[in-house]
Amino acid sequence: MKPVLGALSVVLLGSLGGCGYIYGEDGFFRDRGSDYQAAQIQPRMTVPDGVESKQVGDLLPVPGQIAGSEEYSKFNMPRPQAMQVSADASQFSLQQNGSIRWVHAQLAPADAWPAVRQFWNDYQVPVASENASLGEVQTGWLALDTQTDNPLVRRIAPAVGEGRSVRDQEHRFRMRVEPGVQAGTSEIFILHTSRSQGGDRDEWPETSDNRNLERSVLAEMESYLSQSRTDGSSSLVAAQRGVGGQQATLGQDGAGNAVLNLQADFNRSWAAIGDALGRADVLVTDLDRSSGVYYVDLDRTASSQTEKPGFFGRLFGRGDNDEPVDRPLQVRLTQVSNGVQVTVEQGIETAADTTEARALLTRIRDNLI
Repeated sequence: MKPVLGALSVVLLGSLGGCGYIYGEDGFFRDRGSDYQAAQIQPRMTVPDGVESKQVGDLLPVPGQIAGSEEYSKFNMPRPQAMQVSADASQFSLQQNGSIRWVHAQLAPADAWPAVRQFWNDYQVPVASENASLGEVQTGWLALDTQTDNPLVRRIAPAVGEGRSVRDQEHRFRMRVEPGVQAGTSEIFILHTSRSQGGDRDEWPETSDNRNLERSVLAEMESYLSQSRTDGSSSLVAAQRGVGGQQATLGQDGAGNAVLNLQADFNRSWAAIGDALGRADVLVTDLDRSSGVYYVDLDRTASSQTEKPGFFGRLFGRGDNDEPVDRPLQVRLTQVSNGVQVTVEQGIETAADTTEARALLTRIRDNLI
């Protein structure tokens, strides 16, 4: 024990003695805070012989003060350029992060709420409950196989998915408007649930029962909101009423084929033609929005398909006893510079019979709202 204590004493004394070497006046880490007091004034720097000194001047001289209001009035400050926003820029856009999708709005939740709430009214969807303070709407139950006259059902039913049946099923949606990541923005989410018709399921799932329907409603809402803001109106369906009357004219192209000209954009025209086909009792067997085509069967009517698979039955599974469509026609929408042209075709780049095409386009025109 004594040797250990002796060694510690030697180390301690050595440390104390070494402080002057490290921190003292001549130490490595000495205090230099007072060095300026002992500093000596050095002679001014001079230019060496044979070298001329360039005079230093002000590169940006300050002008003299303007004296008098008369001189000041001669100076006109240019007006700043007005900020412009591209007409193509929309305040609404579809966003996705993995499996999560939402509509992003460049509006605060309080400002976005009236438009998104009006969406359900314009598409004639019953609202079971709503809470404006929470930004939430819960719809009533919808039957996609029987409520074919509902505008939203007609839009989203084809998105159910292959192999999934809509018979004896009912669906509803919950919408929530939440604050966005950036200040002054909001995010709109849709949750879908389904049950057997007459069932008692009432709870909401963690994720949508059918993500295709969720995505379809979000896409329809984004299109609705963007169009509403562009038109300066709160109702796309109300705006669609302008498609009728003087804005829908029946004529013919250079080859003599019947053409229905609509003074409206493609989105509005697509929705209006779909509604007109339904009111005209024309059986739509399939549709392709990306190509702008409704496939119709004039040998049967939509109302006659209540007892056997019709539009939705053909979309989501054809029965063994279903008869094929012998004469499918295509109602095609084509974007042109001044609106949309609607034509009737027998096939790809093959015009339908002139009389038959004109009769169908006349029915469509007469049923436009």
